[in-house]
Parts: sequence; structure tokens; C-alpha cells
Amino acid sequence: MNVMEIYRPIQGEGLLMGIPTTFVRFFACNLRCSWCDTKYSWSIREGGTWEVMSPHDVAERVHMLKARHVVLTGGEPTLQQELLSLVEILRSGGHHITVETNTTIFPESIVPKIDLWSLSPKLSSAGEQYLRYSIIERFLDNVQSHCQQWKFVVRDDVDEHALRQLLTRYPLFKEHRLSIILQPEGDEAFPNYGSALEQLAERLRDPFWDSYFVRVLPQMHVIIWGRKRLV
Repeated sequence: MNVMEIYRPIQGEGLLMGIPTTFVRFFACNLRCSWCDTKYSWSIREGGTWEVMSPHDVAERVHMLKARHVVLTGGEPTLQQELLSLVEILRSGGHHITVETNTTIFPESIVPKIDLWSLSPKLSSAGEQYLRYSIIERFLDNVQSHCQQWKFVVRDDVDEHALRQLLTRYPLFKEHRLSIILQPEGDEAFPNYGSALEQLAERLRDPFWDSYFVRVLPQMHVIIWGRKRLV
């Protein structure tokens, strides 16, 4: 496995925000989002370095940090061929496992073994057409509702329009009250994070959102430590 870093801060995003968590960041991503905050995980050119580790070595490093909660992230973690082996070792050690994914790959073998799928399809501001509808459908159909959180970076009206289309396309978001999390885009938000959150909150006044289980959340680690690595 190509591992960039293993570290223990707190979870800064989503439903488990604030919980002490060990992060395993893998090298390589199949997307090139314009606002990505971990471009160093893309390639050597962006500053990427990594260590080749076996699943057992990764798990041992995780165990040493003693956090029950573990996040497998990247890059895109589902690109790692031995992810199933690592997940099984971590599960046997009693860890709660979250996978952060861009929702472009459906790793069928590990889907039922993950406690929380943090699903983050990329909207228009990412710079490309990165929505993979067939993959989104497979996650919706095969992951239990309480094991899903859907995180969307919303920068502008174009992003919100694309998100509304996506939610309307899949009634399960409404019918199963799936957790939908809206976050501001980091580069634009960082100079005045409070204002960026306020703008997102104002969007939720529209009656469209009344039928959805939606909330606005920050990247708490960015507020505390700024936009840097290992936090």
C-alpha cells in the first residue's frame, strides 16, 4: 500500500466531528479537483512522497496511536489494491472505520465492512464533470442508510443547482433521510470562514431543503489549525 502519512488529530469534518481519530492517507487520486486541499497526494510533481507498507504494517502503526476511530483517506483510498486486507485487520482490532471517497469507484468487497462511508461527489466547481451516476446509485442501493454521509462542497449557485439536480434524481436521499452535509470551498472560505458558513446557511432557507436531512458544517480542523498537513 502506498501510504503518505498516518497521524492522530481529531476528526474535523462530518457527523463524527471532534472525535480523536487516526488518519491513514494514501497516495494517488483519479481526479484533479481545482480546489483540492491535498494536491500533494496526486503525484510526485505536486510534492507527493509515500512509503510502501503492508496492510499489517499500516494496522500496527494505527494500533500504536490508540484511537478507536480510523479514517482511510487520500488521494482516493479505494485505489489501493490491498484495502480489503487492511479493513479486515482493523475490524478485528475493534476499530471504527470511515472511508473518505470521491464516489467514483465502488469497491464491492469492502462495502459492508465499513462503519461509515463518507461520500463526496464533486460538483461543478471542481472543474470537471466528475459525477459518476452509476457509482452513486450503487452506494445508495448497497450501503445501509446509517452508514452513509454525503458531503458536498458548495461554492456558488452553479454548485447548488447541480446538487439539487442530483438529489432530485435520487429520491432515496429524501425517503431515507440520508445525511447531507454542505461545506464551503476552502480557498474562498478561509479568509472569512464565518461569512462563508453564513452564506451556506442562508441557502438552506429555501423551501427546497425542507424535505432533506441537511446541515451546514465547517472543516473544524481548518478553523483551529489552518490549512496545513497532519491536522
